[in-house]
Amino acid sequence: MKIKFLVAEEIRPEAANKLTVLGLFPDDTLILNPIRTKDAPAEIPLGVDKLSLLITVSELSEGEHQFKGRIFRPSGEPYNDEASFGEANFAKGTSRSIVVEIKPFVILEYGVYRLDFYVDESINAFNFEVREQPES
Repeated sequence: MKIKFLVAEEIRPEAANKLTVLGLFPDDTLILNPIRTKDAPAEIPLGVDKLSLLITVSELSEGEHQFKGRIFRPSGEPYNDEASFGEANFAKGTSRSIVVEIKPFVILEYGVYRLDFYVDESINAFNFEVREQPES
């Protein structure tokens, strides 16, 4: 099994199994400039409009496979509920791209977030770090 993981602001499926990727982060460190209006109460958390995760799975054995996942905060607490990403019937030489969109992405804390991605019962962990953009 081969899995690739990318993080971007937005990922859209297009014709012929292509993807349009906007705002691709060059690595797994995201330096974000969260937005909060001046009138917003302090108890409203910071966030960005959208965050998209791309998981591409290839070189799986032929047959039906199921995908699911869950994101964990730097503290180890779950960020969200476990979500099903569907299933796919793999033939030799095929792959599957799964786009996970978090809209809005609320920044509950800075640090390393973890996506636990399951292919059937096999778990694969992918980390991405969220840092605050330094003031200039």
